[in-house]
Amino acid sequence: MYPFILFASSHWGSRDELIIILVISTVLPLYFYFLSASLSLFGNRFYYLLGYSFLLRMVVLGSQAVWSDDIYRYLFDAKFFLEGLSPYLYTPAEAIKFIHSSPLELETLLSKMNSPHYFSVYPLLIQCFFSLGTLFGSLFGSSYLGVQILIFFVDVMNLVLIRKLYPQASFSSYWLYFGNPIVIIEGISQMHPEVLLVTGILLLLMSRFVSHKIISFFLLTQLKFNAFLFILGFRWNRSLFAKLVVASCFSLLLWKVTVFSDLGSQGSSGIGLFFHSFRIAGMIEPLFYFILLPFKVEYLSGVLSFSILCCIYIYCFKKEIISRLNFGNRLLFIYSLFLFFSPVIHPWYWIPWILLMVGNEKMETLVTIISFLSLFSYGLYVSKDFVYIHWLVSLLVLGYYGKKQINYFCKTT
Repeated sequence: MYPFILFASSHWGSRDELIIILVISTVLPLYFYFLSASLSLFGNRFYYLLGYSFLLRMVVLGSQAVWSDDIYRYLFDAKFFLEGLSPYLYTPAEAIKFIHSSPLELETLLSKMNSPHYFSVYPLLIQCFFSLGTLFGSLFGSSYLGVQILIFFVDVMNLVLIRKLYPQASFSSYWLYFGNPIVIIEGISQMHPEVLLVTGILLLLMSRFVSHKIISFFLLTQLKFNAFLFILGFRWNRSLFAKLVVASCFSLLLWKVTVFSDLGSQGSSGIGLFFHSFRIAGMIEPLFYFILLPFKVEYLSGVLSFSILCCIYIYCFKKEIISRLNFGNRLLFIYSLFLFFSPVIHPWYWIPWILLMVGNEKMETLVTIISFLSLFSYGLYVSKDFVYIHWLVSLLVLGYYGKKQINYFCKTT
C-alpha cells in the first residue's frame, strides 16, 4: 500500500489544495511509522530491504513538480549554463534573450519558476550536476526524467553507503532514511540536490584519512553554503584545522567567482533575500519575528535568531558539550540547531538531518514527527495565515515529544 500512496502523492499531489496537504502529511508519515514495526518480515536479509527501498524510489520516477517548483529554476540554469553563459550575471527574465535553442521549452520553464527576476544562488557543482541531468534527459526527451534518474542512482548508492557505514545497525534504523517519505518525494520525485549532500556527508563520515576528510568537506561546501557549519564538528587539531581553513578559503573563492561574482546583484535580487524577507516554517525564529513586529523591525528576526544560534554554539564549545559526542552526532547536533533557528526550513532541508539520525536506535517517533511537520508546512503555500497554525502545531507536537523524552530520561536515571 505504501508504494501506491507514494505514487499518488508524487504524481497527483498538490500544494495548492489544503485538504490534499492535510491528508498526505498525515497518511505518509503514519505508514512510514507503522511499517517500521513490520520490518521483521525481511528477517536478516538486508537485500530484501534494499530491494523494497529501491521499489519505493522507482514508483516516483516520471512525476512532475507538483510539490516544489525549484526544478524549473534548476533546469533553466542548466540550459543557460550549457550555452556557455553564466547564470550568475543574468536573471532568467534577462537570460532568455540570449538563448535561441528550444524557446518554447524555456518560456515554459520561465513561466513556472518562482524566481524569474532573481539571480541564481546555486553553486557551480549543482549547476554541473543538473547540466549533466539535462544532457542525459535528452536521450529520453525529458529533462525531468534525466535528472530524476541521476538522483535515483545517487540515492541508491547512498543506501549502500549507509549499510557500509553502519553494518550493525537495525533495520528500523536503516528505515529512517530508506523508507522516509521526505527523502523519496523531495529527493527523488522533486529532484532537490540535498540527496547529493547526503552522499557528501556519508563520504565525510566514512573517511579514514585526513586528505579524504578535507576533500569531502570541500565538496559539501560546494553543494550548500550552510555546510561550512560542519567545520565545527571536527575535533581541535592544529594541523587538521589549518588544512580545513585552506579548503574553506578555496571553496569561498569559488563561491566568490561564481555565485557572488556580483555582490550587489546577489544582495538585492539573490541570496540576500533569504536574510531579509524570505521566511517559511521556522520554529524558533517566528518568536523573534512576532516580538519585533510592533517595532517595525521584523526584518531583523533572522539576524537575531542566527546571532543567538552563534551564542549557543560558543556556549556548547566552552562547556565541551559537542566534544563528548561522536563525529556523526556532532554533525547532527550542529545541523539540528541550525534548522531550529533558521527562518527558512523547506521540507527537503531535513534530508541530511534524517541521514544523520541513522545509527541512532528508537528514533522512529521523532523522525515521523519531523516528516509530518515537513509535509504539513506546505499549507503555508495555500494561506499566509497558516504560519500561525504550523508554528503552534510544531511547538505543541515537539514540546509534547520532548516532555515525554525528559520524563523517560528522569525515570531511567
